[in-house]
Parts: sequence; C-alpha cells; structure tokens
Amino acid sequence: MNFLIRSLLPIFLAGFMVSCGGDEIIVDTENGDGTEIDVISDHVLDSTSGLVNMINGRMFSVPSPIQMATLIKSKVGVYNEKLLTDPEKVSSFTTNFKRAINMGVYGADLGYATIYENNTKAVSYLSSIEKLSDELGIAGAFNQSLLERFIENGNNPDSMLTIMSEGYREGDKFLKDNEQHDVATLILTGGWIEGLYFAAISYETSKDQAIADRIGEQKTGLKTIIDLLTDFNTDEHYTSLIADLKDLETDFNKIKFNYTFIEPIHDTKNHQTNIKSKSSVNIEEAVLGSIITKVKNIRNGLIS
Repeated sequence: MNFLIRSLLPIFLAGFMVSCGGDEIIVDTENGDGTEIDVISDHVLDSTSGLVNMINGRMFSVPSPIQMATLIKSKVGVYNEKLLTDPEKVSSFTTNFKRAINMGVYGADLGYATIYENNTKAVSYLSSIEKLSDELGIAGAFNQSLLERFIENGNNPDSMLTIMSEGYREGDKFLKDNEQHDVATLILTGGWIEGLYFAAISYETSKDQAIADRIGEQKTGLKTIIDLLTDFNTDEHYTSLIADLKDLETDFNKIKFNYTFIEPIHDTKNHQTNIKSKSSVNIEEAVLGSIITKVKNIRNGLIS
C-alpha cells in the first residue's frame, strides 16, 4: 500500500495548490455593513475544466493530468501509448531539476493510463514515480488515509478531483514546512507540459476544435509558469526551459479570446453575486501548428 500511496503523489502535486472546490472565486470580502460580495467564475466549468491554482501568490487555471486525459478520451476515444514517455528512463534523471520535471510528466502519464484503465502501464509508472519521490524527499506530502481514498476512487474522475482539492491543505503545509516550492513548481510544470503535449498530438490526429480550444486556453497558465520558474531560477536548466517557454509564448500571444457574459445570479440570502461568462478561442491554424511543434520539442527535450 505504501508503494501505491507514494506513487500517486505527482497527480496531487500537479494540481497541489487547488484553491477552491467549485466554479466560483471570491474576489472581495463581505463588508461589515452587509453589502454584497462578488463571486466570479472565469468560465463556466464542465467536467474537463482546469483547476484554479495558486503558487507564490499567483492564481491561475491549468488542466490537471486527469482532466486533460478525460477530455482527450471523450474526443479521441482510442488509447494511444505513443503519447506516453518511457518509464524505464527514470534512472537517467540524475539532477533534482530533471527528477521533479519528470515526476510531473510521469504523473500525467499515470493519469492518462488510469483514465483508459490500462493497469499494466500504470504499474510501470507507479514504480518509476516511487523512485523519483524518494529521491526528491516528498513522499510524506500527504497522509495515508487521503491517498487510500484516491486509490479506492480510481475509476471515478469526479471523485478523484474532489479528493485532489482536499489534498491541497496537506500538500500546501508540507511544501511550506519543507521549503520545497521550487520542487513543486517543477512538478506542476512537467505535468502541465505533458498534458499540453497530449493535446497537441491528439489535435494533429483528430483536428477536434475542443482540443484546439483547450490548447489556446493555456495562454494565461503559460505566463504564470514562466514567472514561477523565473522566481526559482537557480541554474542553466531553468534558464534554458524559461527561454523555450518564452519562445512558445510569442505564439500564444497571437491567440484571441471572445467572451460572452451570462446574466448575473444574485444570492440575497448569502449576500453574493455570481458573475459568469463563456469564452471561445480564435486561433489561426498556422499559429496552432507552430505551438504544437514547439510543445513537442520542449517536451522531448525534458524527457531526454
């Protein structure tokens, strides 16, 4: 059991700073005179929406490994093992930078294999992730009870996401106590890049608009990840990755977004106003093609 528990850490850590459990973000507090607060959703959430995350005071939305795999399964259907990295390469990661990045990558791969119920492949990733978690010293980030619940709900993505949000409190405390926000940022980055790689390859084969939209929606997350990596930049590995991501950002900056606002819902009893909107992505095919090429190059460089 301890083997499985430690091996599931990257799935939690890839979304370890989940700041809320629903689709609403409180952006102001209720005043003493009883005036209303605003509760804002940046988009109407569905089963594949991104998690709202906060690291180092920055709030942003990224897809968890489970969410991206769920979207791809719903749109593409067919399991594609060529999307995944080789779990046997774990011994080649000899720096903490590579270990943390690839723990995030393996976490995304584990999520993909789990969603497609490929248990044989999942076991291979469990073994490799256990080794990386030990080497990084983060096996104690979550208690056994929480992770046992995660295992028990392995075939229920919605329940898994709920448990991930509960895991925020313990993961946040562990990382702060151990001053390992740099490691957590790299794990998050690795999982985010691998999930984006899933989407890139899946779009090439399916040309599905929902997948293209999900790629475009990563514009804000990309900027925040660049900022986070810059905060923790300690060697040439960070510098190289930041440069590659900034180059990728030049393409993302060409993406346009259209927003349609939905009539606010007033909750008189709780003194809240729910403000929601739907967004659509306008991305040219040439720009999308350039993004896909760069994502593949970045991801392949990180796993080499």
